[in-house]
Amino acid sequence: MEENQLILTKADQNNFLDTAKWGKFLAIMGFIASGFMILAGLAVMGTGSLYNEMPFAPGAFGLFYILFSLVYIFPSIYLLRFSNQVQNGIREQNQQQCSEAYNNLRRLFLFMGVFTIIVLSLYVLIILFALMGGLMGGML
Repeated sequence: MEENQLILTKADQNNFLDTAKWGKFLAIMGFIASGFMILAGLAVMGTGSLYNEMPFAPGAFGLFYILFSLVYIFPSIYLLRFSNQVQNGIREQNQQQCSEAYNNLRRLFLFMGVFTIIVLSLYVLIILFALMGGLMGGML
């Protein structure tokens, strides 16, 4: 059985290289944003003892911020891997690197899709609990 081959024109290759450049930029920005989020979370946790009268624990808020920043690192890793591998694969005409680059792009989209579903589900739960709380409060 003959295997189909995909041939990229020079214009397609240039489009992928441009995409990889922007992907690398966005990945680096993602790493920087994660670093700032970790610093902000540590700052909130460090100043938590100054605000004993607050109704929520600043330490928990800071920990949530740090955990969220760690989750945010994964899309940046996948995007950076895609960018580097697609650049190397096209420049060296290496099909294996291009295939691995596309696999990292697939992982990025999978991660973002699952993360979006989780966040939307949490929004629905929050709205339901808020409505139930409002109804229960109205009954009293």
